[in-house]
Amino acid sequence: MFILLNWVKYYTKEIAKALKVTSIGAIIILSVVCIKYKPAYEVTIGETELGYIKNKEKIELKIKNYMEDTTGNIAFKEQTATPSYALKLVNRKKDLQEKQVLLAVENSTIITYKTYAVTVDGAIQTTVSSEEQAKTIIDHMKVDMDENIELNVGIVEQYSTDFKIQSEEEASQILDGIKIAKVTEYNEKKEAERKRQEAEARRKVISNKTITNVGTIAGINLARPVNGIITSRYGSRSARRSSSHTGLDIATSTGTPITPIAAGTVTYAGVKGSYGNLVIINHGNGIQSYYAHCHQIYATVGQKVEKNTVISTVGSTGNSTGPHLHLEIRQNGGTLNPENYLY
Repeated sequence: MFILLNWVKYYTKEIAKALKVTSIGAIIILSVVCIKYKPAYEVTIGETELGYIKNKEKIELKIKNYMEDTTGNIAFKEQTATPSYALKLVNRKKDLQEKQVLLAVENSTIITYKTYAVTVDGAIQTTVSSEEQAKTIIDHMKVDMDENIELNVGIVEQYSTDFKIQSEEEASQILDGIKIAKVTEYNEKKEAERKRQEAEARRKVISNKTITNVGTIAGINLARPVNGIITSRYGSRSARRSSSHTGLDIATSTGTPITPIAAGTVTYAGVKGSYGNLVIINHGNGIQSYYAHCHQIYATVGQKVEKNTVISTVGSTGNSTGPHLHLEIRQNGGTLNPENYLY
């Protein structure tokens, strides 16, 4: 019994010594580890290692705040991959890479932006950052714009991952260009309609005139271009005229419509020396007619005219002493007396 007790006592002391030595060794090893290494989280996205961070909760809070930040034109954000964390011991000399981790998270995030497009006639013309800006440039576009001009303008919300906008000044310039084009188009249509109505009015005036054939030359039936008083006959001379008169002067009021003596093609319409405003018509068979001293010319070169077509109006342009029509009829270049066929 005594021997057993001594044996137990002996080995208890040995075990205590061993434990003491082990504890001291463990403390030494732990101290060395703590001096050389530090705990850190290795962050990965998918199979890509992003680096090490010290505080997992802190970095997750920053990522959360970044994802929830939808200031400016950001509509929403979407992470394509979620970071994963693994706690490891790393060399104390190794730098922590929190900024790189956050940057990688940002780069793996899809951002969708909300912008406002201004449309004209359904087509997008410019894109700005806010609805207020869109309304402002539209209001600017409408300033001093004729209300009769058709302007189909709208504002459309756009969502895209590609953030492209124009400044308010740039957008205004774009819409100003469209405004100028719209105004120009409107004015051109307005002028064309005015001319059409004017031409229609002239046609209505002449439609009330009875066209009566009063003579024939080279097989062509002739009609009087105007009614009036003959003030200078063919072949006559005067103090103002040294040569024989090549036509017939028929006096009537300024603006009286002039119609051709027969159907034909206009070969000249413009100013010509002492004739003033002159229209020349080719009737075929070598016959031409001249209408001089006109107030306004409506005919155009190449135009096909009939007996009831208003080609011009009576005036007093060129070498003239008052409103009248100087009418010439020519056959193969030589002049004829209009009075023999018409008056």
